[in-house]
Amino acid sequence: MTDHYDQLAEFHDLFMVEPWEKLRPSVASVFSDLTSDAVIAEIGAGTGMGTLVLAEESSARVMALEPNQVMRTALMIRVTTVPGLDERVTVVAGSAPDDLGLLKGSIDGFVCAHMLGHLDRPARMKLFAWLDRTLSDEGLGLVTFQLVDPGWDHTTNEVVETRRVGEYEYRAVHHLDTGKDMFSTRYEVWDGDEMLRSVGVEGVWRPVTLDELEAELAGTSLKIRQIADQVAAVGRA
Repeated sequence: MTDHYDQLAEFHDLFMVEPWEKLRPSVASVFSDLTSDAVIAEIGAGTGMGTLVLAEESSARVMALEPNQVMRTALMIRVTTVPGLDERVTVVAGSAPDDLGLLKGSIDGFVCAHMLGHLDRPARMKLFAWLDRTLSDEGLGLVTFQLVDPGWDHTTNEVVETRRVGEYEYRAVHHLDTGKDMFSTRYEVWDGDEMLRSVGVEGVWRPVTLDELEAELAGTSLKIRQIADQVAAVGRA
């Protein structure tokens, strides 16, 4: 599941600034009251962009679980170069749900952002069962989901993002094949009108709706409520 991140890691952060800034108000609303004794489990921490937002919007400690070694390397660099982050963030090598046991003790919050689509239904239910056992009574989690209609160009089922860094323009062309639960992305590097190189990646992605998550949580004591566009809070109340 994580092999494609070896290829896209170089380009990942270019196109994740806006999603995390969009998510920042929800992070603040859910976690800003947590103290420095609290623990947030970040499931699928990636390169640490969300880890940094969590640290900026909360006083809690973060257990950052990331399965891919290349992404985890970038995460570790971020944690050890941003002042003070290395005192609050623990980087854990592992995947959900198989390695959740590496996160010891109870947690006061959790984040599953931009990652639930990588898991099939049984894996998500195992994850939610673990959260049900591990989340404190007053704890809250933050999850992202996808609407049935993601707003893409339905003629091509694609979306194109661009970002300029220095002299080069970077383009990401995303394609989602919902019939096969697969995605593909082509990253292109352009110098003016000349494309210097192109990297294609593909992987598993199953669009998950709020209704599906609610059904999967039915066997637990956890409840889910939408708090923003494609963002929901999970807790016992």
